Amino acid sequence: MKVLFVYSYLTLGGVEAVLRARLDGLAEHGIEAHAWFFHDYGGRSMFAGLEDRVHVGDLEACLAFLRGSRFDLLSSIDTEAVFAGYETPSAGLPPLIVECHSAYLANIEYLRRVRRLNPVALFTPSEHQRRTVRERAGREIEVRVVPNPVREAFVEEPTPFPAPPRRPVLAWLGRLDEHKNWKGFLEIAGEVAVRGVAAEAWIAGRPVEAAQVSELLERARAEGVLHRLRWFRGLPHERIPAFFDAVRDSGGVAVTTSRGESFGMTVAEAMSRRCPVLVPATGPFDEFVEDGVTGGFYKPGSIPSAADRLETFLSDAALRETCGRRAREVILERYAPGPAVAVLAGELARLSA
Repeated sequence: MKVLFVYSYLTLGGVEAVLRARLDGLAEHGIEAHAWFFHDYGGRSMFAGLEDRVHVGDLEACLAFLRGSRFDLLSSIDTEAVFAGYETPSAGLPPLIVECHSAYLANIEYLRRVRRLNPVALFTPSEHQRRTVRERAGREIEVRVVPNPVREAFVEEPTPFPAPPRRPVLAWLGRLDEHKNWKGFLEIAGEVAVRGVAAEAWIAGRPVEAAQVSELLERARAEGVLHRLRWFRGLPHERIPAFFDAVRDSGGVAVTTSRGESFGMTVAEAMSRRCPVLVPATGPFDEFVEDGVTGGFYKPGSIPSAADRLETFLSDAALRETCGRRAREVILERYAPGPAVAVLAGELARLSA
C-alpha cells in the first residue's frame, strides 16, 4: 500500500513531527508513506534520512505526482488547496482522507464544504477535536480518532540532565501568537514571582512577527520576570527532549496556556520525559492528563489558580516524581510510535480494502 500525506507548510512544527513518526513507523506495517508540502519554510531537517519520501511543489505538481505514482490513499492535513483536484469525480486521484489537526477555528471552516468531495473518512487526533469536527462537517461522514505519535527521541529512556538549572524552571513551548497565549504564561510567572517563589521562566518559540521581539521583552519587564527569563528563539526540534529533561531535573514544571488545542503535542512530549505538566482543565488535555496523578489542572484563564497549582508542585518533590513517572507510562502506552502508528495503519488498511 502507498499513501501520500499532504500539508501546506514544511516547517519545524508539530504536524511535521507527527509526519516524521508516521513515515518512520508505517513501513513496519507494509505501508510506503510519502509527504508532500506546498511551501518549504526550513523544515527539511525534520526528515533527515527520508529525503526520497519528502516532496515540495505546487498543486499541479502534487496532482501529477499522485496520478503517476499509483497511490492507494491521499490524506490531506488541513490543506484545503488539494481539494481542487477532487472537485471533478473523474480526476483519477486516489480516495481522499481529510485530517483535521488545526485548533484555529477560522482555519477549519473548510469542513462545512467537505461533504461534496466524498472523503472516505475524517481523522482527528483526539475525541475533543472529533466533536469540533462533527459540528462543522455534519454527522454523515465517518470521523475517527487517530492518535498522534510522539517522536522516537522522546520515547528513549530519560537520563539525568548534566547541569540542571539551580532554580526550578517554569517552561512554555509553542508558537508566539495570541492563540497559544504566551502573554498568559508571563502573567503566571509574574504571579509566582510576586508570591516569593524563586523560579526561572523559559520560553521556547519563534516570533510570528518581528515586532514581537520587543513586545516579549517589554511584557516580561512589566510582569517583573525579565531578569528570570530565558528565551530559546530557535530551539531545534531534536533538542526538545533535553529541554524538558532540564526542566524536570531543575524541579520545575512545563506549563501550557493555550486557548485551544486539537491534541497538545508539547504536553505529551513533556510527559514522555517525566516532566511535570500544568494544563488548563479542559479538552483535549483531560484525555491524557489526570489531575494530581499525571499532571496538574488549573482553571482556564485564571492566573491565581495556575499560580496556586504551581506552588504545590514546586514545593513537593514526591508529587513531581510520581506525576512524572505515571505520565510517561500513559504516553508510552497510548502515544509512543508503536501503538499510535498501529492505529493509523489499521485505519489505512481498512479504508483501502
